[in-house]
Amino acid sequence: MSASTATSEVTHIVNAFADAWNRHDMEEFAELFAADAEFVNVVGLWWKGRAQIRQAHEHTHATMFRNSRLTILETTVRFPSPQFAIARSHWRLEGHETPEGQALPPRTGLLANVLVSTGGAWTIIDSQNTDIVEGALSRPQQADGQHQGDVS
Repeated sequence: MSASTATSEVTHIVNAFADAWNRHDMEEFAELFAADAEFVNVVGLWWKGRAQIRQAHEHTHATMFRNSRLTILETTVRFPSPQFAIARSHWRLEGHETPEGQALPPRTGLLANVLVSTGGAWTIIDSQNTDIVEGALSRPQQADGQHQGDVS
């Protein structure tokens, strides 16, 4: 398989992620992941296995993400080996709400997906999602090792 074809196939999976998200079809969303995949969301929750990934997203898409729209702005793909791909996507999310139903402003972030090719098909084996916090180089830390805003 050519690098161009592989890049196109991996990008298709990333776009299918956004498409399933926007249709709030978490069953189809979950099928993009390997059975033993892992997913870390923007607040550090770590889901292990396709079933946990599906259940967590079903819950949030019934609540805070029920009206959300995910747009993939840019995706880069690299191949550490022919069977593995790392896809890093810059995204924008709109239409999400607080748990109380209050509209939230749009946000952007980076999604890193690690994919494996088995039997000619690409599957996500690991995802790490990160919100972009404009103007922040890192979370402010105090001399005592605590982070600004931490409650002891």
